[in-house]
Amino acid sequence: MMSKSFRIFSRCLWLLLTFGMCWSSNVLAQSTSTTGFQLQRFRPWGDPEGMLQTQSGQTLGQWKFNVGILFNYGLNPLTARTAQDVQHIMSHQIGADIYGSLGLLSWLDVSLRIPMTIFQVGKIPDSQDFNQNERNRDLSGFSFSDIQLGLKAQILRENQHFVNLGLQLAVGFPSGNNEAMNGEDGVQAEAALFVNKHVGQHSFALNLGYRYLPPTVIGPLLIQHELNYALGGRFGLVPQKFDLIAELTGHWAFGGQTGANKIPVELAVGGVIFPLATKNLSLRAAVSAGLLGNYGIPMLRVIFGVAWTSKTSDQDKDGVADGDDKCPKTPGPKENRGCPWGDTDKDGLKDNVDKCPNKVGPKENKGCPWPDTDGDGLTDNVDKCPKKKGSRENRGCPWGDRDGDGLKDNVDKCPDKSGPKENKGCPWPDTDGDGVLDKDDKCPNKKGPKKYQGCPDSDNDTVLDKDDKCPYVPGVKVASGDTKLGCPKVVLVQVTKKDIKILKKIFFRTGSARIRRRSFVVLDQVAQVMKSASHIKVRVEGHTDNVGDKDYNLRLSKERARSVYNYLIKKGISKERLSSEGYGMNKPLVPNNSRKNRSKNRRVQFTIIK
Repeated sequence: MMSKSFRIFSRCLWLLLTFGMCWSSNVLAQSTSTTGFQLQRFRPWGDPEGMLQTQSGQTLGQWKFNVGILFNYGLNPLTARTAQDVQHIMSHQIGADIYGSLGLLSWLDVSLRIPMTIFQVGKIPDSQDFNQNERNRDLSGFSFSDIQLGLKAQILRENQHFVNLGLQLAVGFPSGNNEAMNGEDGVQAEAALFVNKHVGQHSFALNLGYRYLPPTVIGPLLIQHELNYALGGRFGLVPQKFDLIAELTGHWAFGGQTGANKIPVELAVGGVIFPLATKNLSLRAAVSAGLLGNYGIPMLRVIFGVAWTSKTSDQDKDGVADGDDKCPKTPGPKENRGCPWGDTDKDGLKDNVDKCPNKVGPKENKGCPWPDTDGDGLTDNVDKCPKKKGSRENRGCPWGDRDGDGLKDNVDKCPDKSGPKENKGCPWPDTDGDGVLDKDDKCPNKKGPKKYQGCPDSDNDTVLDKDDKCPYVPGVKVASGDTKLGCPKVVLVQVTKKDIKILKKIFFRTGSARIRRRSFVVLDQVAQVMKSASHIKVRVEGHTDNVGDKDYNLRLSKERARSVYNYLIKKGISKERLSSEGYGMNKPLVPNNSRKNRSKNRRVQFTIIK
């Protein structure tokens, strides 16, 4: 099979060279010009896997084809520079390249390139550097350029040899207008090597070639054979939709030129758009600039084109071309060269996600067996300190001292709070939050000042509440006779859980809410209790007997309760801690069936509501 393919390639090459030599002889026999040459240096072959001029090492595949057209506009592609002046010989040039390729074999393509200049603006200067009969010649207008025919063979394939390597041999025929800088005076021959490599969705290519040209003189410039190079990258930013392309192209001319002019460089940046669901149709656009100038390298070039390539063979429809597919009849991902992922170690995880494809391991560890890094008998998946030996009771971690109190966490009852050893590593608490630790607090559940060892003295009579028989009313420091410890000599109020009970009635003027002076001492003790017990809130309640009008009694009870409310506020009790309400004759303590009982029902009460 290989020998048959080689014979086909040999015959195609022989026909290519024979046709070129015959054409060359015919043209040279008719031509006497010594100034004809091809100014246009943008020479694309339209490789669907390449960039612009940079080609890949890949071929299309047997009977696959690629056709397209690329337009380019160049600004000042030919300039004559002297010590006194700069002359733009060719100021504008619009070119078009029609190209087509056909895969004769899986590794051999034949290509045709038909270049032309759609329009150009230029003129040969009236200078002694040019032939007398060529001076002031107008170069403007339309011209055909030299047609090229080429053969491209793929020598190496990336799926077998790491890179794609291709060889192209091409012949250019002097079919262009050599009086308008659009054609050579003879046959041109080219040979080039193309290398490219895919990295994920991206590819990179390098081209090196030799081009034989018949010697040509244009003014002071000698043009002849040259070495060509190209370096490009193609980046799949939006898969199947958009590729970014960039390339550096240039040549090294033999003889007749010196310095930077001998190695011109052109940089191009652009993109390829695939408007269809498949990549058959492509649109290309780019801009380029000459970094190092020479003839045919414009200051600025704008490029646009369209191409169509036939669908690549893909038997299993997995998106991997058969030429690159290791399993062409079984669908598989591109990352595995078209083959389905296997499970080498049979642990239930495909090799593409299995970090240890040759060792059985759980899914949680990405297919790898759990190690025991520190060798403490606990595998790393349950070991909280996989790099430090520790006890099983501490989940594989050595016992530490998190709070730095000198006790290891396994014996520290409060491992996150520093505390003394005497309290098993816990800080001494202050249950009542009075600033006196419980170990020193004689009343650990009640707030009290430090000077009283944490015990309260609500009425500030220096008798601690725990000993004070009247803890909310200042009293004597020493009990005597009927006077109890901490109580005043005359006790007028008592504090219960429900109310502040007064032991003497509050008297008002008859039919009035005005408090009689003899009741001030009782209310003063009520005020003192509320100041001492600052946490309580009180509702002042007014009540009457059943004598008189019901509505009148209700109003009078409200006014008397409000009068007491106002008195307590004047004594320094906050409004937020007080409220008042009158109930009239609605809540008697005892039946209103005697004068004594009615006297009991005429009262003021102080109910604790919080």
